[in-house]
Amino acid sequence: MTTRADMIDRLGCDVSSPTRTIVVEAHDPSGSSSPDDIMATIFGSSNFIETDDAYIKRAYVNDGEVWIDQLQGRFWSLHTKIPMGGILPILKEKIESRRELDWLWLPSNHLQNLWPGASSNRVKTKFQGHDFLPASDPAQDLSINLSGGGAERLLAYISQEDNYRSAVSFDSVQVSVRDSIGRLDEAVHRMGRFAVTGDFEYHLQFVNIIVGRYRKLVELCEQSSLAWSPLDGSADDGFTFSGGPIAIRFSREIPDMEQFAASLFAARQPFRLWGIPQFKDDVIYVDAVDLHVGQQVRMEIGRQWMRVHLESGGCGNAIARLVSNLQHRFDSRLEFVDPSLQSALSLRAPAGV
Repeated sequence: MTTRADMIDRLGCDVSSPTRTIVVEAHDPSGSSSPDDIMATIFGSSNFIETDDAYIKRAYVNDGEVWIDQLQGRFWSLHTKIPMGGILPILKEKIESRRELDWLWLPSNHLQNLWPGASSNRVKTKFQGHDFLPASDPAQDLSINLSGGGAERLLAYISQEDNYRSAVSFDSVQVSVRDSIGRLDEAVHRMGRFAVTGDFEYHLQFVNIIVGRYRKLVELCEQSSLAWSPLDGSADDGFTFSGGPIAIRFSREIPDMEQFAASLFAARQPFRLWGIPQFKDDVIYVDAVDLHVGQQVRMEIGRQWMRVHLESGGCGNAIARLVSNLQHRFDSRLEFVDPSLQSALSLRAPAGV
């Protein structure tokens, strides 16, 4: 009999052997792929087994095991003792080639405000603006790796400089948590990767809360999907319209609209968007395809703004992916125009709340 308690016992954390957790999105809006179909895609149909917990499966990879926790629905937590260098190449090949799978794309603010009362002892930022910014931009490729108790304060100081204020975006953080519940040392990467020593049960709670905040952002985006509904259940009586564009405001102007569009809609990682841009009156119009779920995403882009129209049933993870990667490639200080979305992005309450 294999249960969640067995998973906790097998994956108990210690300094010499940290536990890794990788959270992935397994989402097929069409419903054509079951969770077991997706599991077989990742690990092979003969390499995973059921447990006595309905939400947990075990898979075997390279002489190691992975525990797949599906308690969070479409966001699966993959727990393992296998080093990241052993498990990531396998996942990368599957996730980046299959439409049902995607990474978690934690926005910079979610890492910056990772956990109340936690003390950061390492902060890394990574900005790769070469596809979106001219070579003359002083922060075109900016990487900062800081450690020590004053790391975040120094980073905040750097982010006030005019040349760098739009290029300081959190890539990973390492925090220590000490409270009445337990003790944790967590290293968190923006693509949903965790490495932990300490109390593993507390770690599960830690991961669930981080994923829950991210889920809120994704689901708020999906609530903006464009949809037509028949009145009183009958098309003969007319339709009601719901949803609207998701508007993003940039803190800087796009210097080269054609280059921006070419980089964004190139059908490659990390944006996974394909489309043929049309230019009119200094605005980009494109009916793009989100290669994650294969659905249309209509977009309009101005010099300092963007509007995204999700179709009915569209995947909010596409918006999180877009925003997180623009923070690391174009503008770390971008904002949603909608206060609720901006609150979910920044983890701060809207003004007046």
